[in-house]
Amino acid sequence: MNTPGGYQGFTTPRRRPLTPGRRDHTLPAFNSPASIKLGRMLESAYSNAALDDELPGDVTENIAAAAVSSTTEEYDPPRVWFQREEDRRQNDEFVRRVDEMVQELKRLIRDRKNEHTSQMNEWAERQTRMAADMDILEKENSSILSALKEEHGEETELSNAVASLQVKQRQCESATKQLTEKKRALEKELARRHNVIAEKRQVLGVQAAKNPPELAFFENLMGISITGGQKDILTFVFTYISLPEPSRPFTISIDLSQREYSVPKCTPEIADLQAHVDWLNASRDFFGFLKRIRSGFVDHYLNSTI
Repeated sequence: MNTPGGYQGFTTPRRRPLTPGRRDHTLPAFNSPASIKLGRMLESAYSNAALDDELPGDVTENIAAAAVSSTTEEYDPPRVWFQREEDRRQNDEFVRRVDEMVQELKRLIRDRKNEHTSQMNEWAERQTRMAADMDILEKENSSILSALKEEHGEETELSNAVASLQVKQRQCESATKQLTEKKRALEKELARRHNVIAEKRQVLGVQAAKNPPELAFFENLMGISITGGQKDILTFVFTYISLPEPSRPFTISIDLSQREYSVPKCTPEIADLQAHVDWLNASRDFFGFLKRIRSGFVDHYLNSTI
């Protein structure tokens, strides 16, 4: 059984035996319209037309007679063999098998459609999952890129910090070198000053040995004593100015905290005291200043007794 396309239920109709008047036999030429129509119907191998319904019997006989009379050569008159029942049965069988084939094709198309729809749904679901996975991967990639960017920023900051620390280290090394040199210079200067202080101490020791006799000389013969009750202030007490009262004190305090000397207190107050202080700051002659002050106290005493 020949089944084109592999479809079950379809078979190629069998070839009919040679029959006069069918396609297997050459038909004579007919000239009338009815004969032409009949010839066309006879040429169709599987025509379902019923000749008895189309043409009356007398027309058919006339056509046959006309065909015989129109030929110029002797031939066997065509004989038409109509198998209506067999043709109808075969046509019905053919239609049935075509319907079966159509139904089978519809079933196959429906199955293929359902299969395609299922595949499309699976593909859509797969695409959805892939899109979700891609979104997740993109988010992870974005987070990884952000972390890498932050790490790169931190690395850059650390590199800058290390570079800054290296610069500071070099600066500290240079400063340490300078400080070491300064330390050595200061040590030398300190040693020199220690020597100077030692020399001054030696000189002061010699002078300190001379101070008591001089102080005694000032106190006993000149009537001057020195006290230091406050910081950077020397108080000079003059006596033997008043003849009736030799022990009466005449005092003057001198502030030594600044380069310019000043007199915060003088008892009793003498005339031209500020002029004497200006002279002391200009001349820096301390003993001459004391002589001027003693003379001022004497003048003040003499003026007060007159």
